[in-house]
Amino acid sequence: MADFKEDYNYDNYYGRKKKKSNKGIVILCLICAIIGGVIGSAITSVLFGGSELQSTGNSNENITINAKTENTVAAAVAKKAMPSVVGITTSEIQQSIFGAVESRGTGSGIIVDEKGYILTNTHVVKMGGKLVNSCKVLLNDGTTIEGKPIWADSSIDVAIVKVNTTEKLKSAELGDSDELQIGETAIAIGNPIDMAYQRSVTQGIISGLNRYVGQVDGGGYMTGLIQTDASINEGNSGGPLLNAKGQVIGMNTVKVSVGEGLGFSIPINSVKPIIDSVIETGDYKVVSMGTESLDVARLQRYYEKDLGVREGVFVFRVYENSPAAKSGIKDGDIIVKIGEDNISTVDSLKSTLYKYKVGDSVDMTIIRDGKEEKVNITFTDYSVADDANEDKDENFKEQKIEENRIKEKSPSDLLKEFGF
Repeated sequence: MADFKEDYNYDNYYGRKKKKSNKGIVILCLICAIIGGVIGSAITSVLFGGSELQSTGNSNENITINAKTENTVAAAVAKKAMPSVVGITTSEIQQSIFGAVESRGTGSGIIVDEKGYILTNTHVVKMGGKLVNSCKVLLNDGTTIEGKPIWADSSIDVAIVKVNTTEKLKSAELGDSDELQIGETAIAIGNPIDMAYQRSVTQGIISGLNRYVGQVDGGGYMTGLIQTDASINEGNSGGPLLNAKGQVIGMNTVKVSVGEGLGFSIPINSVKPIIDSVIETGDYKVVSMGTESLDVARLQRYYEKDLGVREGVFVFRVYENSPAAKSGIKDGDIIVKIGEDNISTVDSLKSTLYKYKVGDSVDMTIIRDGKEEKVNITFTDYSVADDANEDKDENFKEQKIEENRIKEKSPSDLLKEFGF
């Protein structure tokens, strides 16, 4: 890199005694031309050669511009990350008025382990509302191999696909999405529209953090998303969002169709525990609070009853010995916040719980009898649905039976005891 810094002492120049000669005019013109050339070169270098702007304070006095003569950021990132990006296609035969018709889907994926584990979106490996049994995975070298979804959760739109190959795959380098700042470089790689445009590269910036939007397949809502203006289209889903170092900082998941430059990615840090657990054990279980709850907004619309809040989740059942019970949460409480995350729906509650693991403690904000209170919950390995515990004691069996009975009730039956 070359540093451009020029010092000019104009006082010395204008302090000279003027001479009545055209030579002074010529010299002045030459000096102006030289200065213009230096400034023009610096500007051209910044605009077309890539630059890094560093500033301290609010003054322009400490700004320096470092011109880059090497590859542009996008080209360097693409070269590093491209071998870790795959194309994923799904297909199924559907019956129509014209007979059997093949329906196809296209998406992207990120190799996260050299043994063949690939991160993608759940909606990429679903057809007709169901998870596919197998899919085709297109590698960077043009090879197509069969893959199988081994873990998926529609509520957070995350899935893991496994391929069997004797070759070591090139796994992506995962970055730290917690360190992101608005305005940073963001580069997306994926297969927009269909495989004819595979491994397209688009560049933009991080436009926003901690966004909340609906999923593309209507499966719920996701929180904590990264917003970017790097172009994302159908088919980019499941592909990586990268920083200037070529590290994966997010997984592209959705584009808002009502506006341009509104793409969203799932922060990679929220997915890392899932990746590690699925690779090590073949499964991942989100921590459980041990509650049954419903959306406040739906309850208020359905029963025309004012609960004093617009959004949140209404707890109508707290299981004995659960983390929620031990924290002091009671039937009838409304959960509105966990840590710094606002809880508006049951889906947002589930998405937020993915951020925590066994042993973590966090403050929760609840509304009880119309007043705001705080409780602290510590997550354990508690799971009311863990079949491995069914034979432990009769109490658990009774609790399991009660849980199934509750799920069969209508909302009106469940809520009668709360005055609905």
